[in-house]
Amino acid sequence: MRNYLILSCIILGALLSAETGFAQNRDVEIVRKQLLGAKDSAKYLDTYNQLGFLLHLNSADSTFIYGVKGLAMASRQHNDKAIAQSYSNIAAGLLLKGLYSQALSSYAASYGVSAKLKDTANMMQSLMNQALAYDFLGDSTKRVEFSRRSLALAASIPRDSVTSMTYVNYAAMNPGLSADSISLLLNKAVGVAKIFHDERVFLAIDQQNADRFLNLNQPQKAGPIIDRILITAKRKGWDYHYLEGLGLKARYYTSKGDIDSAINIYFKIADLARKNGVSFWETEVQRELIKAYDSKKDIAKSLYYHRLLVKALEEKANANEKFVGDYLKYAAAQTDIQTLEAINAAKNKRIIWLTGIIVIGLILLIIVIWQFKRSKAYSVRLAADSEFKGRLISVLAHDFRSPLSTTLGLVELLRDDTLDSGTRQQLYDELERDTRQVLLTFDNLLVWVKEQSAGYRFKAVEVNLKEIWLSAEQFFSRAILANDLKIIINIDPAVNLLTDIEILQFVNRNLLHNAIKHSPAGGNITVDMFDEGKFVRIAVTDQGPGMDEARVKKLFAFGRPDNGNPKGGAGMAMTIARDLIEKLGGSIWVESKPGNGTSFYYRLKK
Repeated sequence: MRNYLILSCIILGALLSAETGFAQNRDVEIVRKQLLGAKDSAKYLDTYNQLGFLLHLNSADSTFIYGVKGLAMASRQHNDKAIAQSYSNIAAGLLLKGLYSQALSSYAASYGVSAKLKDTANMMQSLMNQALAYDFLGDSTKRVEFSRRSLALAASIPRDSVTSMTYVNYAAMNPGLSADSISLLLNKAVGVAKIFHDERVFLAIDQQNADRFLNLNQPQKAGPIIDRILITAKRKGWDYHYLEGLGLKARYYTSKGDIDSAINIYFKIADLARKNGVSFWETEVQRELIKAYDSKKDIAKSLYYHRLLVKALEEKANANEKFVGDYLKYAAAQTDIQTLEAINAAKNKRIIWLTGIIVIGLILLIIVIWQFKRSKAYSVRLAADSEFKGRLISVLAHDFRSPLSTTLGLVELLRDDTLDSGTRQQLYDELERDTRQVLLTFDNLLVWVKEQSAGYRFKAVEVNLKEIWLSAEQFFSRAILANDLKIIINIDPAVNLLTDIEILQFVNRNLLHNAIKHSPAGGNITVDMFDEGKFVRIAVTDQGPGMDEARVKKLFAFGRPDNGNPKGGAGMAMTIARDLIEKLGGSIWVESKPGNGTSFYYRLKK
């Protein structure tokens, strides 16, 4: 029963690494209830795996099935800790069914996940489990290697219950150790166990000491220890370890030559195993009974148990054969699933890469289009600026050169001392008019240059609308008087605007100057205000010749003056006025028909 004693220690170590203790059947029901009440998915998986491990004492098949289902759930949730536990349960089920090579594969998978998590306790337990599987396979070299690797990890967590069980397991797994070495290991285990007051570890140490004394043919030393094991296991409800204690008791009687007492113990083990559903004890008990009856020379009963053993082994072989077939199908299905997952992962990776490339391509395309549009707009703006500069030079040549040339001519005439006073006054009036025209043109140009400057900012102040129009009227008072014009300003004196006074003065003067220039002598110019709620609209109306539709469309185009008009065009003033009004958040337009005068409008926020 040596392998089953080792298995008992491994099981106890696994329970310790799960940080919980169980009393087999009683606790299976407790864990089932905990499973029903588990709400958190991680807690549910942990409890599910605990239940699966407990069931190995009753059914290796159940443990295997719980392990497979637990692995599926844990994989979906990407719960690595639960994945490691599930692999361990699968391995335990395979080990108990005698499928040692397959168990090794699952234990190795559990170790790999635990290593990734740096879970030293479960790494130690997994290595010792692999050592046990190699022991069942008869590979003593691997058994020693893996048990030593497990022992080496104990140095990293010297004060842990799992470490104490690692010392016990190492002693159990290596019977060739000297008595001093075994004593040293067990004493280390006792030292750690005392820290935690853990009776489970003391029981495992007692099991190893009793086994050692029986192997040394010292039943008198083993007897008291075995009795202590049975008392502790029964008190704690540890059914499996109680059965192990009975197995040691049967060996104790056998070593003393009391075969009948040993046989009675084996019958008791068989009965308790049947009641607790621990099926794997059946064949082990039958083997021990055959040995017992052989020593008593009872051939009939020996043959009887031989037949029972053969039958049990055949049933077990048939069950295992079917299980192996199912397991191979399961393993193949798992391989197919893993292959499909790898293929899907590769496809998903390609999709992600392609999506990324497409997104980057679209971004680059958008950038290229944006840059192209920006370059195109810049080119259009450069062309417009070039055309603008050409027209500006043309306008300046006309609006400055013509009045200045006339001024020079008038100056030459004024040098003539023979001119009478009336003619001389007329020349002075013309000289003043031309000079004012040049001054107004200069003002327009100055405003345009300031408005184009990058550092220029509009300055909003409170402006009385009527006062600023009266100021414009005063500015052209001599021209108004000379042409016998009447300026009618219909503006509510209470209306104020929050705007840039310099810009508004510029616009008002240019509109009024335009109306004066095109009004007949003795005509009226009307400035009306219309309240439009949040806005105010101004209309400047003259009784001039008016304009056709073609000239109206070209009025706000910054170009050469309208030479078709004998009094000259608006020049660049209207274009600048429109630009400035729009920058104040307003709008400007004109309404005119040939022979019906012209009305200029602008609308601004109050």
